Amino acid sequence: MRFLPYVLVAAMAAPVVVWLLINTLVIKGTSTSFGGNDLYVVLSLGGFMLLAFGLLSTWMDRFIQRTRD
Repeated sequence: MRFLPYVLVAAMAAPVVVWLLINTLVIKGTSTSFGGNDLYVVLSLGGFMLLAFGLLSTWMDRFIQRTRD
């Protein structure tokens, strides 16, 4: 039960990782590259996504530990 928050976050991040792998390794051409303005949006949203995943797993881990006591 202790690793459940981290498994949940990994399951939520898996589609993003699969999409990035397919986008960079399988699809060839200019349509796979982001424009200059799009790159800032993707990086900022990716940063917020990682922050949200980290906060979610930390909160769930603390909540599970508190309810177990």
